[in-house]
Amino acid sequence: MGRAVALAMGQLFSGPILRILGLCAVLSALTFVGVWVSVDYAVEWLWPTSAEQGWIGWLEGFFTLLLAWFLLPVVASLFIALFLDFVCGVVEERHYPDLPKAPGVTAMQSLGVALSYFFAKVVINALLLFLLLVPPLYLVAWVLLNGYLLGREYTELVSLRRLSPGDTKKLRTKHSGEILLIGVMIASLLALPLINLIAPVFASVFTVHRFHDWRASGAAN
Repeated sequence: MGRAVALAMGQLFSGPILRILGLCAVLSALTFVGVWVSVDYAVEWLWPTSAEQGWIGWLEGFFTLLLAWFLLPVVASLFIALFLDFVCGVVEERHYPDLPKAPGVTAMQSLGVALSYFFAKVVINALLLFLLLVPPLYLVAWVLLNGYLLGREYTELVSLRRLSPGDTKKLRTKHSGEILLIGVMIASLLALPLINLIAPVFASVFTVHRFHDWRASGAAN
């Protein structure tokens, strides 16, 4: 995994990846603002408060900010379907030039995969809200469950460019433990201020390298 991290960091701020990085940062920032406003409206509608209520208003604002922050990966993960195939192509052109061109997946296929995981994350994160009364437990559960889904999602989207759905499933099964670790890493990055703006692009590049490491070791055969 260290090799993949080093290669991903080395390419993150260069050439075409940098342009995608800038676009992703803008989209992530807009997503966060949109989620924040939506959550604030929902909280205000469910539990209306007035300006005279002092600390209650501050508590509402803090809760809204916290909730919007941890819902960000649910929405931001949809960006994967928009730029991942392009990012994969750029990475492979530079680091794996001898590979034949990937058959790839259509935009609709990518969007279908992303949407399936999006709805799963919506359900899971909605259920996790009950754990907000125990913040440490909520944080651990949030990272593990979102990490599980994010790891599977990135791996599936990268793998389907070159493997059949059946072989992709075999790859996920064989490396399920590492895929969970990758997902936890992605979820953790998405929870960090500012870093979460570049996390989707970094995760995409990183996953491409891990996929080719697995294939080189014969894991995908």
